[in-house]
Amino acid sequence: MGYGKNYMQFSLLDARHTTVDRTWLTNVYPLYLHDLSEFDDGYYHLNEQGLWEPDHLPSWLDEEDDWPLLIVVDGQRIGFALVNQAPSPYMTPGMDYRMSEFFILRSWRRSGVGQRAVHMVFDRFRGQWELSVLPRNLSALGFWRRIVGEYTNGHYTEQILKTAVRQCFRT
Repeated sequence: MGYGKNYMQFSLLDARHTTVDRTWLTNVYPLYLHDLSEFDDGYYHLNEQGLWEPDHLPSWLDEEDDWPLLIVVDGQRIGFALVNQAPSPYMTPGMDYRMSEFFILRSWRRSGVGQRAVHMVFDRFRGQWELSVLPRNLSALGFWRRIVGEYTNGHYTEQILKTAVRQCFRT
C-alpha cells in the first residue's frame, strides 16, 4: 500500500466506549461473517431477511469480561479483535485469554498491520492464550502459525482437531 509500518499510529479501542465505535463494529461484523462462511461448513448462514445467524455480536458488546477491540491505524478503523477473558464459557479451563475473532479489512491485509495489531493485543493481555482456526481457512492458518511462531519464538503447542486447529501459548 505504499506506507511504512514505523510511522503509522496504531491503537486498540474498546468498541463499547463510544456510539461511533459500537456502530462501526456492528456494521463491519457481517463482512467478517461473510468471509468466514466460506470455511465454517454452514454454521453462519443468512436468514430470510438477509441477516447472518447466529448473531454473537450482542454478547460481545454486553459482556464485561470480554474485549471487543477495534484496530485503528492513523485514525482509521481497519479491523477488530474479539478477545475472551477467563472465566468465559467459550474458553478451555486453564486459559486466561482466547482470540475468538480477528478481522482486517481486505484493503489492509498483507500489509503488516495484522501482525502489529496482534502483537499489541498479546502485549496488552499477558497470560495463557488459546486460539482456534478453521482447518479449511488456509490463509488464516498460515497467518496464525507465522504470527504466533514469531511472537513466542516457536514456544507454542498446536492440536489439529476435526473442527479446528488449536494453538496454545504464553505471552
